[in-house]
Amino acid sequence: MNRTTTEPHHSKKETAFFRLFVVGFLIFLGCGERASNQETKVESSVDICRCLTEPGNSDWAIANKDACRDAISKELGVDNYEKVNFSQNPELSKKFDYLAKKCTGTTEVETGIEAVDRNSELVKHIGRASGYVWESINIPAQLYTTLTFDGLEFGSIGYSMNGKTNSEDFSKIIELSGTWSALNPHQAEGELSGTPVGWTFSDDYSTLTNNKGVVFKRIKVSAIR
Repeated sequence: MNRTTTEPHHSKKETAFFRLFVVGFLIFLGCGERASNQETKVESSVDICRCLTEPGNSDWAIANKDACRDAISKELGVDNYEKVNFSQNPELSKKFDYLAKKCTGTTEVETGIEAVDRNSELVKHIGRASGYVWESINIPAQLYTTLTFDGLEFGSIGYSMNGKTNSEDFSKIIELSGTWSALNPHQAEGELSGTPVGWTFSDDYSTLTNNKGVVFKRIKVSAIR
């Protein structure tokens, strides 16, 4: 899409300083056990529903771990569902939820990937797969920043506002990403290029405050052009 923007004239020195400021800003962006008396055997074909409901530390689950992985993967149409980032694959996430609900009556079933399962409860309130993006607007610095959370990764993009108010007229300056993990239902921590970052979410998840005190507002993805 062609667009015309009016950008104020800056010297090379001013431009370099501004870019260094933005880089610095983004880099520091809040940037039950069951025993069995019977001999356990590996089954040639497994019951997928049992795979989803059997305690992971039972003898049967341990003996049929690979068979269950392959059966669930086949049902979802992927090579290995344990390597799928469900937060970045909404269609596969829907398939998994449907399968879980069919077997258990609920979608609250662990994927078997510890890090993803630990984040999943928070992702539904803050994640891009749930339709959420976070934004911060710094008018004096003419800087618009977005923050997104996926299954195991978060991303941040900084834009120059160019004296405009329409996001279509903004210019991307830098894009960074890192890893994150949930600490509790309202706190998370992460790492960006070796730098620790952290976020605290409000009770209703409408805002977050990073470890540098910068406040972001939660918006629907459809609101971003």
